[in-house]
Amino acid sequence: MNAKLRMVSTLAGVAMIVGACTGGATPSPASSGGAASQPAASSPAESGGASPAASAAALTGSLTIWEAYGASGSAEKDAFDKIVGNIKTANPGLNVTVTDVPFNNLFSNFETQAGTGSGPDMYIAPNDSLPNEARQGLLVDVTDLSATLKAAPYNTSDVAINAATVDGKMYEIPESMKAVELFYNKSTLTTAPATTDDWKANASKLGWVYGANGGGAYYLWGLYSSFGGKILDDSGKCAATATSGVADGLKWLQDMKAAGMHFYQNDNDAKADLISGKIAGFIDGPWQSGDLSKALGDKLAVVAGPSGPGGAWAPMTAPDGFYINASSQNVDLAKQFALQFLLPANEQVFADAGHLPANTTIKPTDPIAQSFAALMPSGFPRPTAKELNNYWGNFGNALAAAIDKGDSPTTLVATACSAMDKANGK
Repeated sequence: MNAKLRMVSTLAGVAMIVGACTGGATPSPASSGGAASQPAASSPAESGGASPAASAAALTGSLTIWEAYGASGSAEKDAFDKIVGNIKTANPGLNVTVTDVPFNNLFSNFETQAGTGSGPDMYIAPNDSLPNEARQGLLVDVTDLSATLKAAPYNTSDVAINAATVDGKMYEIPESMKAVELFYNKSTLTTAPATTDDWKANASKLGWVYGANGGGAYYLWGLYSSFGGKILDDSGKCAATATSGVADGLKWLQDMKAAGMHFYQNDNDAKADLISGKIAGFIDGPWQSGDLSKALGDKLAVVAGPSGPGGAWAPMTAPDGFYINASSQNVDLAKQFALQFLLPANEQVFADAGHLPANTTIKPTDPIAQSFAALMPSGFPRPTAKELNNYWGNFGNALAAAIDKGDSPTTLVATACSAMDKANGK
């Protein structure tokens, strides 16, 4: 599961291979190669009180920053470097040292070094390890930036802010978002299915990734709300048996299999079948957009997953963003750098390279990116509760047993919920 989510950080080209989609309204000076302007001065009230929010003074000093965009090819890395260049041009007294770290080593390297009081001042990445690093005391509490980020010009979505929050405090400065929706071929599925009944009527044309080792429990998440179910209550106890919703979702998938829907152990197999025409659509994330757009061109479209009798589809939605090392001697400077990076002129550069901005006012130009970006605010903020660690295996196995063995969904959910609570000491 974490590997699946971490894949979202590697994009390539205008439509993403990992992590988000392209975007861009009319090019701003920064996206045309000009320097980004600095944030306008903010009053304490506007900036959330103690926030060192945007100020008119030029930034001076030195920062070390880690990123992992080199693994995704030139587009994403070039965009990041361009934005850093914009900020340095606007702030001649600022020295920034950027280190490209292989993504597979990014979190472990940071945790090892930050745990000994060293490491970079900040790094940018998905929120995979956010809860663990925050609870280890490795990250700076940036709650003071919350009001600033929600206001213009940053206009950060509530979904992004909530997913960046651990135990009531914000430890990530959101930059972009990701979630899964329905990719489909408009030439073979002329009307996009919107409801669970629509899906059943088109079952033989659709696919679903369910394998426990292929992130099945991740793709399943959006379906819980469609049937009125949920996994965690406010105390961190498993809530999947409080209503029939989670079991109803599994039962619907069993019915869809009986009706002819195709099931896959991993998303690469589903992608191959969509490209070949064996299926007309399946649920996946923007990291597949590059290959699918290249193969299907303007026949490719994206819509929300199925709404159901219990409500709308709400997939797990999580941000990429900046983390500031608790050991940094340059915390205020790191915050100011992040705010300048997130200015619309700079975010447009990243959007054009494949990120779905957390800024709700930045509109992508690529149609697939537009669709994903429009759906992000409706997602379910990825929980940062520590109890979620014991969700993946238990409910991934329940899903696989429901599809492969046809076991009772009610029994499977009760067993998974009990095991999850036991592992969490509930």
